[in-house]
Amino acid sequence: MRRVPAILIVMVCVVSPVFSFSYSKGLDTAGDITSALSLAAPAILFIEAPTSDYLTIGASWAATMGTSYGVRTLLKETIDRPRPYVGQSARPADTSEDYDSFPSGHTLLAFASATYLQTMGSLFYPDSKAVKITSAAAWTLAGTTAILRVVGGSHHPSDVLAGAAIGSTLGFLGPWITSKLVQNDPHAPTLLSGPVVGVQVGL
Repeated sequence: MRRVPAILIVMVCVVSPVFSFSYSKGLDTAGDITSALSLAAPAILFIEAPTSDYLTIGASWAATMGTSYGVRTLLKETIDRPRPYVGQSARPADTSEDYDSFPSGHTLLAFASATYLQTMGSLFYPDSKAVKITSAAAWTLAGTTAILRVVGGSHHPSDVLAGAAIGSTLGFLGPWITSKLVQNDPHAPTLLSGPVVGVQVGL
């Protein structure tokens, strides 16, 4: 499933040094849409899963995407990298994100979502055809998002590659940790409650 988006991203990296992409409001908006659709894809789990799993899925999804957004924000605030359109005549009117190019947040979140859905499906609902089909759609949307962020002039190829790598890693870890918690693995992270709320990692 992941081969097609990966190939498309590599193609962008090969093409981008040859062609300079000017900023395009239309492609920028299209990237917003594909990213949003990718983020919505895991909702299929609430259709396929029994109601007894809803709390687990909801908490796992919120933790995974919350962490992904936090990492995205931390990196953008720490790394000052100009977007490709800085200095160009064609550019967004809002200049507040001119130096927030690395990594691509749209790509990071889209790949986190696609990876989360496929991994969660593989671990908990391996027989669900609906989850498999939706996972394929989510990967396609994530790959398309990465391409649109580059050809639309909003990001450098390395921005989307980093976003895809980070998002995929976090999207995998969320369901994997969830599976360990559900299985009561003695070496899994354990939730602490009461006066102190947090996570304890068993060694």
